[in-house]
Amino acid sequence: MSQPTAPGRFAPCKCCQQHIPGHCGWISSAEAGAATVAAPADRTIAVNVTARTRLRRATAIDLRNSVGLAKNDYVLCNSVMTEQPLATADEAPEPTPVGQRIRSRRLELGLSQADIAEGMLSPSYVSLVESGRRQPAAAALAHIAERLRIDVEYLRDGVDASVRTRARLALGRAEKALYDGRAADAYDEFTTLVGDPGLNDEQARRARLGQAQALERKGDIEGAIGLLNELAEEARQRPDVQPWLDIALAMSRCYQNAGDLDMAIQVGEKAMRDAAELGLERTDEYVRLGCTVLSAYHGRGDIVRSRTLASDLVRAADEMGAPHTRGAAYWNASVIAESRGDLAQALSLVDRALALFGEGDDRRNLARLRMAYAWLLLQGEDPRPTDALDLLESVRGEVSMHGGVDDVRHYESTRADALLALGRLDEAHEAAVEALRDLGDQPRMESARARLVLARVLRAEGDVDQSAREGALAASMLEAMGASRRAAAAWRELGDLYRDLGRTDEALQAFDRALHSMHITHSVGAGVVLDAPAAQERELAIS
Repeated sequence: MSQPTAPGRFAPCKCCQQHIPGHCGWISSAEAGAATVAAPADRTIAVNVTARTRLRRATAIDLRNSVGLAKNDYVLCNSVMTEQPLATADEAPEPTPVGQRIRSRRLELGLSQADIAEGMLSPSYVSLVESGRRQPAAAALAHIAERLRIDVEYLRDGVDASVRTRARLALGRAEKALYDGRAADAYDEFTTLVGDPGLNDEQARRARLGQAQALERKGDIEGAIGLLNELAEEARQRPDVQPWLDIALAMSRCYQNAGDLDMAIQVGEKAMRDAAELGLERTDEYVRLGCTVLSAYHGRGDIVRSRTLASDLVRAADEMGAPHTRGAAYWNASVIAESRGDLAQALSLVDRALALFGEGDDRRNLARLRMAYAWLLLQGEDPRPTDALDLLESVRGEVSMHGGVDDVRHYESTRADALLALGRLDEAHEAAVEALRDLGDQPRMESARARLVLARVLRAEGDVDQSAREGALAASMLEAMGASRRAAAAWRELGDLYRDLGRTDEALQAFDRALHSMHITHSVGAGVVLDAPAAQERELAIS
């Protein structure tokens, strides 16, 4: 053998795209007819440019990258090697489960490796796969499965098609139960499916996400957040935009319901930034997530950011044209319109949202939207409690059947408000107490809302001391959650109560708490100053 000389450029061979140092030689396409090749690691190699040797792929890619070859550069490889020891029996790779299943099925059908390879692969490739020396690519495995007349997923993981079918049907039943509002049944079915071998990775993720959503519907917000945090961590380890948006949406909503508005915004905003970097601003998931974040901003009292985000979401939803997405954007924009005193605009936006939701079959959100419309009818200088109560009665069954625990509580507190406006105090009291059932004293948005309604009912009944206690508890909850504007309104309402009773000192304390909720404090000799220097907080306090 002669010592080869090195050509100017070299790369892995085009036939196998692989290379083991000291095993293969290379030659550029321009020099394919030459009798010498570059020898790595100073090894002498006999040249045979017409033979093809299959070797490791990763090393070939590393080599090509290291020498900076263009994508269309290629070479041929030799098959006559020197100093290449044969593998011993101990060193030979064990057949993989995939290879074993392919071989078993092939022998069962009485087929040869050539029969399996026909049309796409080579018999030697099939042999390598069966022996465990090669992991088949997805396309190759699909071809083999077709030739073997068997499910490709069975070849991949050994799970029989009947097991997969059973698991998929069970997942569909669990998701239907959640959709129908049967949260307890859904949770049990999702829990049974966790770890089921019949589910692929995406289906297993859906089962665990459904488990968290069922807990949320049942009112176990902390349990739901725990499961969602596990899913979020896994999504970070294996980034996948779609699942991460679904998880972030549920997490943001749960944190908001739990009263942690800052965390709800933090989780949602980060997911929105990640999605925007990938150009996903015009997707249904992005707009839905944005609506949840918008609700948290509104709850916190950040009117400036709320208005900007509402406008962006309506614009994005209109461009997409999806009815459900547009309806969600209009729904949230109506809340912002009401908060700035434009009740007519708010009602108009809800009307548009109702029309869009009516085109689909989302019965839960349609019922929730009608509750929102009823609440709007109770606002302003000329409330319409009779119309509001009629509307609420019309959706009672839908809320009970398809809504979660918080949906039912929201229904009862809104109904209590309508009954109070009609002077039906006993029924209003009963509805307010029902809304508070099993809530306890933990800060929750629905709990604070129901306590405010109960405080008004108690005041109308003449029990001013208990009314003041309920009002103060509700205001303190809102303050603890960071719901600054709502907390300020609650303290202001309590101050008015004390003022009307002639309890001046207590009235002044309540008014002071209202100012404090908006980050406004007294300064000696300077009237009022703002706690926070941020321009956004200055604008918020002034508004």
